[in-house]
Amino acid sequence: MLPLPQLTPHPVRRLHVVGCHRSGTTLMAELLGSCFDIPGRVDHEQGLWVPVEAESGVFLTKKPPDTIRIRTAFLMDPRLYVIAMIRDPRGVITSRHKTKPDVYFSSFWRWQQYLQAIMALEGHPRFLVVRYEDLVADPDAVQDRIAERFEFLQPISRFSRFPEGARIHERARISLNGVRAVDSASLSRWREALPRVKGELIRHPEMIDWLIRLGYEPDDAWTAALDGVEPFFGDYKNERPHVWRRTETSLRFALRTLRYLWRRQRTARAGLAP
Repeated sequence: MLPLPQLTPHPVRRLHVVGCHRSGTTLMAELLGSCFDIPGRVDHEQGLWVPVEAESGVFLTKKPPDTIRIRTAFLMDPRLYVIAMIRDPRGVITSRHKTKPDVYFSSFWRWQQYLQAIMALEGHPRFLVVRYEDLVADPDAVQDRIAERFEFLQPISRFSRFPEGARIHERARISLNGVRAVDSASLSRWREALPRVKGELIRHPEMIDWLIRLGYEPDDAWTAALDGVEPFFGDYKNERPHVWRRTETSLRFALRTLRYLWRRQRTARAGLAP
């Protein structure tokens, strides 16, 4: 393994939002950018590996796929802070995107992979896990949790007042399926896509145990809603990549991690932004 640097604190705090696709990462990023005093941010998405254009302060980014790639960079960079979104897997696997209204963007195996990566870092003082369900049920309480954990963030508005005064990029509007006040209307929407839920449950019966473990259900009684439902097995980004593809991806991101760490170290010592 290549040697990892011991990083000097960087002048820019990087606040990065991760989580499985359709778990509320876009909503969280928009709330953070609109309701906290964050001088630098991207229009919609930017991976951790892309340098930020700032000389000081806080810079906000988000990228769902980074969830399973950032562990080493996160542990090594003392100025990297992460908010990780989790959501009931039934809501994730049934959520659609306006750009592809006839397909589902996430599968249960992907949700599980991302959740396990999040759980491995949960409890770290620079890593905050937020449930989508908590965010939409009581947005101000979640904002208070964020402000308490990350004291460098200064509130300028309340989450409950979003989208008042917010400037939202068109790509974010599309991802959100329209901009509106934070509400809990989406929590039971998975019940409108029971064939999809049943198909994924047949593929992954462990979904029942995860729902109980995370407190989304007390037992398996909810599965009665699937009785007599014809399962749907349609795929989109649903298949696990071949082992060679996974190996190539792991090597590629290992190199990206090293570049990220060395760049942060070099610019921190120079007192400049990357």
